[in-house]
Amino acid sequence: MQVFIKKYLVTAVLIVVAVVVVLTMYGDYVSNPWTRDGQVQAQVVQIASRVSGPIVNLPVEDNALVRQGDVLWKIDPRTYQADLDQAQAQLQASKAERDDAQSEEQRARRVRKKNPGAISEEGLNGRINALRVAEADVALAEAELENARLNLEFCVVKAPVDGYVTNLRLRLGTQAVANQAAIALVDVNSYWVYGFFRENAIADMKPGDQAVITLLTYPDQPIAGIVDSLGWGIAQQDGSTAQNLLPSISPTFEWIRLAQRVPVRIHIEELPAGIQLRVGTTASVLVYAGSAGKTRKTPLTTVPKILQ
Repeated sequence: MQVFIKKYLVTAVLIVVAVVVVLTMYGDYVSNPWTRDGQVQAQVVQIASRVSGPIVNLPVEDNALVRQGDVLWKIDPRTYQADLDQAQAQLQASKAERDDAQSEEQRARRVRKKNPGAISEEGLNGRINALRVAEADVALAEAELENARLNLEFCVVKAPVDGYVTNLRLRLGTQAVANQAAIALVDVNSYWVYGFFRENAIADMKPGDQAVITLLTYPDQPIAGIVDSLGWGIAQQDGSTAQNLLPSISPTFEWIRLAQRVPVRIHIEELPAGIQLRVGTTASVLVYAGSAGKTRKTPLTTVPKILQ
């Protein structure tokens, strides 16, 4: 009998311990939500030339780091140099015509002032209008010259940010097309992490809450983060328009309610030495809900168990 009671007592104790552990873990999850569904993200800048032409210089390589202002590629400038020379010549010609029109207008005014009958009112107005047209031609030629200068400058394409060249497909001799992206740069100063949390785990989460990030590439190196913002919408999977223009809703099982995942943007506070971030790689995120403005709970020397 004692053995029987002892057996059931041990079983009851184990059940109570298991329930306590489960409730503790659930309570910790509610107050400190976590997810293994995360991704490293960064701004990807698509670079396009402003003018078209064959590429004659390509000093960059795929996956190379470039600094802001570094030359990415150069387009054959000869056509644009010729356009600039032509624009300069046209401006000189327009200025000469303007000077002639101005001299003629001033002469007509002097003559009419001395002898009103020598030049009619219509004749004077004609010379005034001719001067205005000549001045407009000069303004147009100056604009065309500036445009030609810009086009010549645009033959040299430079990096707008510090970044990594990604998926380089350009080659010497390739015809660059104006305003068509040819190189993508991953901005090295724009990395963040998206954690995709279940909607029932974000009720107490606020911008400024402390977070811990681990990367699948570096699972033993925790990274300090701060909740930057929470997403305000996700795509609707159902509700597409059917043939009769009515919404098409897929049937669901009422007893199964799957929580949607909401993107939470995590700002990386400080990146430990030796860690290299790559867009699209997998991350896990733990958020200490309600910790905004407080001293960080634990020093980031070890990875929280829940993320291991």
